Amino acid sequence: MEITTPEQARNEIKKWLTENQHQINEIKDENANFHFEIDYPLASQKRQRIIQPKEYPGLIVLLNGVSLAPEHLEKLKKMKEEKREGFYSEIRKDLIFAENSYDMNLDEEGVAKQIQFSFEFYFDALTKTNLFKGLLLNHRTLLYIVTKFNDKFGVPVMPTMPPKEHGIAGTTLQ
Repeated sequence: MEITTPEQARNEIKKWLTENQHQINEIKDENANFHFEIDYPLASQKRQRIIQPKEYPGLIVLLNGVSLAPEHLEKLKKMKEEKREGFYSEIRKDLIFAENSYDMNLDEEGVAKQIQFSFEFYFDALTKTNLFKGLLLNHRTLLYIVTKFNDKFGVPVMPTMPPKEHGIAGTTLQ
């Protein structure tokens, strides 16, 4: 079936997510024809968003991100600007040929606060395979960033989770 409308795209995506047993939260968003927040990986505390922006007909955006741990922020602030920029440059070089995109949100001092990942495609490429490929690429990029910062600055002390909750502590997803 050829997908040509936001409603068709919404229905197919929701069907595929339901088939794979993802938790789906529909987000009210006046700028989107639809906006889902889902658990990815399945049954984890990690979240990704699937958005069809009204401003860009036919576009699907898969989005997630990470906020840096306070300990990592402090260490970044203490780095000399040249060293910090060298670290960011390593990340840029590692991700330059990735099929998804990223955006490092820097403060006025040049310290990264959050990093957001996105995978975009149009309705003509909307398949279950492409949807889950994009979600996987975003998740792998998130894991790369978490690992890169943990390797550089150490694993931050994370608050303990209540025993009944499952998921990976250490990142705050957008």
